[in-house]
Amino acid sequence: MMMKKAVYLLSVLALAGCNEEDLKDLAEGNTKVFTITGARVASQMGTVEPGYYRMDAIASAMTNTAQEKVPAVIDPEGELENLGIKIEGETCGRINITGELCFESGDSGNADSCLPEEIDMLGLSVYTIDLDRVEDASNAGFYPTLAADLGGLYVDIDYDQISCSQLPTPQS
Repeated sequence: MMMKKAVYLLSVLALAGCNEEDLKDLAEGNTKVFTITGARVASQMGTVEPGYYRMDAIASAMTNTAQEKVPAVIDPEGELENLGIKIEGETCGRINITGELCFESGDSGNADSCLPEEIDMLGLSVYTIDLDRVEDASNAGFYPTLAADLGGLYVDIDYDQISCSQLPTPQS
């Protein structure tokens, strides 16, 4: 198992490049996944007024976005527990959106993995989990922070790690 992780680590490093924290996690056999806890709507989006919302609260106004392609798990800790995935660490993050943000490689504009332009910030819950369980977490709606963890459709999405108290409470 350790040899598999070492080969995997070298592959990820070669494909993705990493920051110091990612390297530390990978050396320990871990990686990070995130889920969106809230979205800031900057301007009127259909019937949704500007504000900070849970993703499920604004889903109906995101007419071009397929909900299954947006990593927004309602009870993330419960979901990881149900999958038997141990949480090694937890923090929060923020994505300030200055251009378009799509969750699948090759998508742009009105593709169904892209967020509407009215959303300008996402709040995240970020979990450190065992590297071997990243695919299980991804299948449950979590997004790998290192796209090379799963390859294929994922894109590298940078986020700012912040204190969870810095995120507003989303409206439901």
